[in-house]
Amino acid sequence: MPTRVALRTFLICALLLVLLPIITASGWFFYRSAYQATEQFAQQLAGEVSGRIREKVIAFFDVPQRVVAFNVEQARAGYLMHRHPEELVRQLLLQIRQQPQLSFVSVGMSNGEYFAGSRSPVGADKDLRMLQARIANDRAMEIFRVDDANQRGELISRSDIHFDARIRPWFKAGVDSGTLSWYAPYRYFVNDVQGAYASMGMGVSASIFDENGAFIGVASADVALSQLSDFLKTMTAESGGLAFLADEAGEMLAASTKEPSFHLDAQKKDYRVKTVHSENPVLRAAGLAIDAKGMPDGNSFIEVNGTRHLVHWWSHRVSQGPKMTIGVILPESQFNTPLRGVLRNIIYLTLAVMLASILFAVFVTNRVVRPMAALSEWAARLTTGDWHATAPKSSPIRELLSLVDAMNYMAGHMKQHAQHLEQVVAQRTAELEKAMGEIEQTLTDQRQFIAMLSHEVRSPLAVIDTAAQLLSFRLKDDPAQLAVAERIRRGSARLNNFFDNCLTQDRVDSQNFALQPSPIDVGQMVSWVIESCAQLSTDQAIESEIAPDLPPLYGDQVLLRILLMNLLSNAFKYSPAGTPVNLRVWRDAGLCCFAVEDCGSGIPAEEVAFIFQKYRRGRAAEGKPGAGLGLALVARIAALHGGNVTVQSREVQGTRFILEIAFHHPSKP
Repeated sequence: MPTRVALRTFLICALLLVLLPIITASGWFFYRSAYQATEQFAQQLAGEVSGRIREKVIAFFDVPQRVVAFNVEQARAGYLMHRHPEELVRQLLLQIRQQPQLSFVSVGMSNGEYFAGSRSPVGADKDLRMLQARIANDRAMEIFRVDDANQRGELISRSDIHFDARIRPWFKAGVDSGTLSWYAPYRYFVNDVQGAYASMGMGVSASIFDENGAFIGVASADVALSQLSDFLKTMTAESGGLAFLADEAGEMLAASTKEPSFHLDAQKKDYRVKTVHSENPVLRAAGLAIDAKGMPDGNSFIEVNGTRHLVHWWSHRVSQGPKMTIGVILPESQFNTPLRGVLRNIIYLTLAVMLASILFAVFVTNRVVRPMAALSEWAARLTTGDWHATAPKSSPIRELLSLVDAMNYMAGHMKQHAQHLEQVVAQRTAELEKAMGEIEQTLTDQRQFIAMLSHEVRSPLAVIDTAAQLLSFRLKDDPAQLAVAERIRRGSARLNNFFDNCLTQDRVDSQNFALQPSPIDVGQMVSWVIESCAQLSTDQAIESEIAPDLPPLYGDQVLLRILLMNLLSNAFKYSPAGTPVNLRVWRDAGLCCFAVEDCGSGIPAEEVAFIFQKYRRGRAAEGKPGAGLGLALVARIAALHGGNVTVQSREVQGTRFILEIAFHHPSKP
């Protein structure tokens, strides 16, 4: 016997079962909303910090280019004092004094001599210095202090390293490129006593020529990687985060951490640290997250030693230089404080609403139970067929009174409406069954017709084509009979092509149709189409021109073959015997372009507007085989690939159809 529950208990439990999940779900929703808002705030904060860093990094890397470009123009105008080393060095010192981001502004002469203005990348002494390596001094690297007037002061260091600028990486890069170019990071070859230049750097160099076009040497502007790291530390000091720069190989150029981004070895086996191999666990985790995403720009949350961090990175290619990844890492403490307060408020609010829900359930139960008992007794009498039972009149709930009136009215008319409803349902059911039967029969007939058409027509056509091939082989010494056999083959091929068009048109117009895209070798596909179309005409030759090194085309190869065969078949029909049909394939930016051109009579201008409509044929088609499906199918297949077909026609001079399809489908990244 089932357990019976009092109405009061049932209503209280029912209300709580409804309200408590809603309250819990609402609390969870508010928590998730707050969590998502916090993440959005974190991403916005990271975006703002990253934006400021990005602007300054871009400006930072713009300085060497502007300095080298200035020196190239100075030399061309005859203002660079390359014949007077002392004046040349003062010019270089003036430039580096104005650009505190730079470590070197230098010129390597065509004879290998070297002159530079510099500030040391290592150590606290950032006063300007003059460097020179001259033939007269046996190419020893000499470093001098300079005063505020850019005059040479005391000798700081002299290294007998036989410095030849012509063999340095920046000199070779400037000569080889012929224009402004960035050179890869390298170790400074100064060997000063103080070790102030024990660092790596990168920069811009370019060949310089005098006003007569004579080669002077190579000008360069260099940034030390250690100085770049100091720049990032300054940028991230306010936000409390980390920042790093890495090249395309993932090797760090600079980082705002204490750990170095490169190592100098006594045996000259210098190397730069990859982000994923950094000694700093946060940088290492960020590098792994970026590699896992495989995207040039993005955001990702990482957890290191129990602390969450937000990593925001983007790629930037320096003008005429390397592509770099710039990353900013913010700790959770920068953005999770609001989340704790919101979570505490949500918990308090949820508990308060739960208590109010219980009290509300008890109150509603007391108001509903008493009148509901009387209503239940009256409804029980109605279920026995006592349509004359007296309905309860007193109730504090207006809705219950409305329910009583509705039930009283329903009792008087229920039987009549039930009978009428049964009649209507029976009638509609019969009509629906009849309609469904007709639809199913129509679909069955259509499927059977398509299956019969495919079997009953294609099989005989294959037999006819095979027989014609045998006749052609046997009658190869009888030109007249051979021509008849070839006509049979062409007719068979045209008829087979016609049925292909009909079946393909039916398939692509189906609601359930979907492309089967895949990477296509354009050259192989065009070769297959040309070979397949050879039997459609023996009077016209196909002259093809396919651009080399075409990338794969993303599309449905079966449909694209049918499209090209229709264009070539159409060209055969309307070209005079003995004239060629041209097929050209080329690349236009991201588009793969096909052009089919004939030497026919052309299409009148008033007919161009409707030639791609189904079953529409122009005046020139009179007496020609076809049903007006080919060009309509061409336009449909092109549209399915997101492409476009246009026609260029001049009467008496022929027609040119141009198909443009993107190498990558628009829906693909």
